[in-house]
Amino acid sequence: MSTEAAQSVPRSPAASPRTAPSPDATTSPDATTSSDATPAPAAALTPELVRTVVTAAVAAPSIHNTQPWLWDFDAAAALDEEQRREGTLTLRADAARQLSVVDPEGRQLVLSCGAALFNARLTLRLHGLDPRVEVFPDGDDRRTMPLARITVRGRRPAQERERELALAIARRHTDRRPFDPRPVPADAVHRLRVAAEEQGAWLLAPTDPDLRIQVAVLLSRADWIERHNAAYQAEVAAWSRAPASPSAPASDGLPRGAVEPADAPRQSEFPLRSFSPGSLSPGSPGPRLAEELGVTAEPGAATEAGGVVEAGGVVERPGILLIGTDADTVADRLRAGEAMQRVLLTATVLGLATSPMSQAIDMEGLREKFRGATGGLGHVQMILRVGYPHSDVPPTARTPRRDVDEVLRIADGAGPRPHQ
Repeated sequence: MSTEAAQSVPRSPAASPRTAPSPDATTSPDATTSSDATPAPAAALTPELVRTVVTAAVAAPSIHNTQPWLWDFDAAAALDEEQRREGTLTLRADAARQLSVVDPEGRQLVLSCGAALFNARLTLRLHGLDPRVEVFPDGDDRRTMPLARITVRGRRPAQERERELALAIARRHTDRRPFDPRPVPADAVHRLRVAAEEQGAWLLAPTDPDLRIQVAVLLSRADWIERHNAAYQAEVAAWSRAPASPSAPASDGLPRGAVEPADAPRQSEFPLRSFSPGSLSPGSPGPRLAEELGVTAEPGAATEAGGVVEAGGVVERPGILLIGTDADTVADRLRAGEAMQRVLLTATVLGLATSPMSQAIDMEGLREKFRGATGGLGHVQMILRVGYPHSDVPPTARTPRRDVDEVLRIADGAGPRPHQ
């Protein structure tokens, strides 16, 4: 197998998977210098603006829609060299929302928080502010220490691409519908790769058939394991929500309307993770993959890969994106979350639909196999499915979000107000 053949377009000359830039902790989303920034007036971060920023931040995706983040705002937390008061916005992980079965190390929790952090940076840029972001300012223990601290160091007009990405926050959502056969254009893949690189990560878009088979095998094996793991099934059930009603709307987790009809069996090169406890996963491995797995692929028969092979029909072959980092520290995982969100928003701007396929990298033993499958490029942090959804399939419902007051604590002269 040739890993070079896995690239659908040449890598950006700015970076490669082995040389992707590692942004300084204080860079803005577009990684430009702030030499042209003008000093911000006192109290550039106000409670009103912070609520707007956090509203955008919590629109980020998170594993099982757990929304594992908390934000603290202190309007008078710091004094700069000119003794002007500056507000400080701090991101913390909500350890109570960590998934103990599927995410025992908290890797996906940190990625989710990284996605929220990117939305926060981007929203500040949309308002013409130049944020200074310090990651793990007090140490890298994600359980007890802040993940990031944001202050404002000046004003700088937002660039057009920053505005495009910021306005895409409200439109982006996980889309598990079948994709039509149109391939993702090479120039679009290039823009997605650059988006990951600008946040210090790398992106691989496999087109080589052998590599795609290896990815499909690993995904299918992980899917089979999850379906036969009682603890995992119980965890999925705990985060599954009945259809929302006006009197008792869900605020987190996975409402049925967000995954149906996508959980209906269909023939696909890659199985989607099932969120129906005890059910078969949507997607079929197809005859070649079934042969690789050593299972029977008779039409209509359930397979060990977690799907049902349909008689006839067209096999869905979506684009896939592997997002990774050279190292695998907690800071790398936070950076990967920011890169993932930038890729997702760029895809939204391009009119592409996306959904995660992370089951194989949520199992450490299988995740390590990706290092071999990708030629040792580094550590795969996320796998995304990307393409154009069938226009005749209605969109699934969007997942809900917790109210800002549940995740934001504001400290003022009267002292901090606790999270609700």
